[in-house]
Amino acid sequence: MSAQLLAMARPRAVMILKCRFLGESHASPAISITLPRTEEGHHIKAIQWLVFTNLSILTIGTSLGSVLFFSTKGSLLLRQVFYSSPVLQLRIRGDIKLLWSSGSEELSVVYASAIVRIDMTDLQPLLHKCLYDSEVRPRRGRFGAVAVTNANTHKVAYQVWNISRNVGMASGCVDGVISGIIALPLFESRQSKQRHFCAITVGTSNVFSIHRLIDDKTSTITSIIMNKIVPAAWSTFTSLVRMFWQDNVEQGQPLEARQQDFGRASLVTAMKDGTRRGERVALSPSGSLAAITDSLGRILLIDTQANVVTRLWKGYRDAHCFFLDVLVDDKPSSSTSASNYQRKQDFSLSLAIYTLRRGTVEVWKLRNGPRLAIIKCGHDFHVIQPAIPLYGNSGTSYVPTELYILHKKSGDIASIRPRMPSMHK
Repeated sequence: MSAQLLAMARPRAVMILKCRFLGESHASPAISITLPRTEEGHHIKAIQWLVFTNLSILTIGTSLGSVLFFSTKGSLLLRQVFYSSPVLQLRIRGDIKLLWSSGSEELSVVYASAIVRIDMTDLQPLLHKCLYDSEVRPRRGRFGAVAVTNANTHKVAYQVWNISRNVGMASGCVDGVISGIIALPLFESRQSKQRHFCAITVGTSNVFSIHRLIDDKTSTITSIIMNKIVPAAWSTFTSLVRMFWQDNVEQGQPLEARQQDFGRASLVTAMKDGTRRGERVALSPSGSLAAITDSLGRILLIDTQANVVTRLWKGYRDAHCFFLDVLVDDKPSSSTSASNYQRKQDFSLSLAIYTLRRGTVEVWKLRNGPRLAIIKCGHDFHVIQPAIPLYGNSGTSYVPTELYILHKKSGDIASIRPRMPSMHK
């Protein structure tokens, strides 16, 4: 879900609908997106919205291992295969502009034995270019016919790490996310240009695993060429070829760029328990906290900087966790002013736990606060959360994370907005 659009996936198609909030009567036409011929025999495994300033992109991961980027009009802008196995999950992490934020924004592509990181500073301008080529600028072939933009023309730079040794060669992971940049080890040289990322995965062998992903900026010239120069050269070469051979754009299977070498990934810590398995992981907006659910109905709250479990809930089988900003009921005018400027200080981070069996949503104050609310929504609803806005270099005000419930039959959407009592009252 983006700010105004809702994507609903089937095995080989996605329907994009304009959100109809409770009380609204008008309905907008739907846009249907079908997988292209390159994905013949494969199906959709994951979807994720990328919400930039004045631009929303729908990202789809398939069982072939490819990731496809579509505009809100249904145009295929970019297609790329990062690893030769089904995509399990697509995750984004934004920069909420806190003093301790890393300043990086990324898309994580999770596979059973690998994890891919795509920096938004590389992806955002490329998507703008693809959108311009596809929907704005008219293109023509050799004989004046309108050219068909091929999504395989462009390639985005990325990093990939093999985590199979860390999570178990046989089982692999079922969900994961990159939580951001972490500090260098104690005896690591402070003069190093390396960046270390933290990744959290869950699976059957380990309830959860925390990995250190090393981005070696002082690597060899060969790896720099393969990681940065080859994608750009590939885009330029294919653009020139298709300019003269546009008639053959739709014939045959597209060529794939050579898979680049794996980066170094080390295991920081893991929880092994033969009686349970990890099921899902949710990441807070800043990436400092992660919530993990397991098969025994437990929810673990993990500090991703200290790599420790800070809180535990029990009795929540088949639960889904969402991080939620709750308005502090102290100075409402500061968040509801005419300028609509919102501050991070006006909100407190909470964890919403949706249990399908109970049909309830419980909201808990973090890190160690009480339960703030119980919402009984029943079994005819889905709980959905808008994608985190990606700021890039934008100076927009703070956008709190929200949560909605979607009625399965009517299609109405209602917001979950609990309030937190002020400590000064």
